Amino acid sequence: VRYGDVESPHSPERLQTALKQAEAEEFVGKLPQGPETYVNNWMEDSSGNKGVELSGGQWQRLALARDFYRNAPIVILDEPTSAIDALAESRIFDHLFNDKNRTVITVSHRMSTVQKADSIIMLENGTLAETGTHKELLAKKSRYVRMFKSQLN
Repeated sequence: VRYGDVESPHSPERLQTALKQAEAEEFVGKLPQGPETYVNNWMEDSSGNKGVELSGGQWQRLALARDFYRNAPIVILDEPTSAIDALAESRIFDHLFNDKNRTVITVSHRMSTVQKADSIIMLENGTLAETGTHKELLAKKSRYVRMFKSQLN
């Protein structure tokens, strides 16, 4: 997680906050060396403790925790929660979108992700198809609605 900001002094408080915001606190706490565990099994620490393999969702949470730890003014995410359950995804995006001190640009095909955005830009075949808020785009009943229709039912 600290790879998110190697320039700043390590802050255990920032680390815990980042893990909590990324919904990673629980699984990281269960790792053999907690947050000091290497996350590849080919790696080992000076005591001979081998790293572990993470699931897709755990990797996504770890990457998000790095973003939260970094606290960058602009965050760009591409399908950041595709392997994370819907409830955890909702809480993670609440943390991201409630922080008005940063700009979050996310690419997603999941309505649960994009509906919280201040502005949605929908691309179709590489061109701008529609823009607006979730509510505005739903009211148009056009491309945006067709794209998400299966998720509406």
